[in-house]
Amino acid sequence: MSDIFREVDEALQQEKIEKIWKEYRSTIIAAVAILIVSTAATTAYKSWNAGRNAEETARLIQAMESDKPAEAIKDVIGDTRNSHESLAMMSNAGMLLDQGKTAEAAAIYKRVADNKSTPRDFRDLARLLYTQHADKPDIDILKPVLANEKSPWVWHARLQAAVIAGEQNNDTAQALEYLKPFDSVTTIPLSLKQRAQALEHVYTLSQPNVEPAAGETK
Repeated sequence: MSDIFREVDEALQQEKIEKIWKEYRSTIIAAVAILIVSTAATTAYKSWNAGRNAEETARLIQAMESDKPAEAIKDVIGDTRNSHESLAMMSNAGMLLDQGKTAEAAAIYKRVADNKSTPRDFRDLARLLYTQHADKPDIDILKPVLANEKSPWVWHARLQAAVIAGEQNNDTAQALEYLKPFDSVTTIPLSLKQRAQALEHVYTLSQPNVEPAAGETK
């Protein structure tokens, strides 16, 4: 008896499938075609993008190893994309720093930081490097890095912001606010934490009504 019910159920299911196919055949065929085309396009793009990345990386390395790397990198910058362009520009800035051209290097870092097509981590690094080499940089340029706890540069940015606040703006109270979280986070690199602790010690002593510990002088 159960076999009869099963056969009836299968027949009904088959009838429903045939009805759906007759009614929506064109739509189903179009959807499958779009899926196939989009998959092929995605695969083709990935292949093209990988090849382009390899080509641009090779050109950048070749430029850096040339007899005149600064000029060669400038030529590469105009014909590269996204991270490769940013990397080329920052490499050029590094060479300018080696030549003592700090202002020119800082201007390049600022351009990378302001370029919205630049990957976020590169922009964060460019902001940090700009503040380290610019003449009287504004702390505001570091705000996107400071607000991004997942940025690999967030602790470097906090340290740099503290230096700007304490040394440039003479605001040691604000500098201490930037340094305060260093004490409670254990994953910060030791060298970075030690620098933060040294700055915190100096800025704490400079606060009003703070006496040095025994054996220390103001």
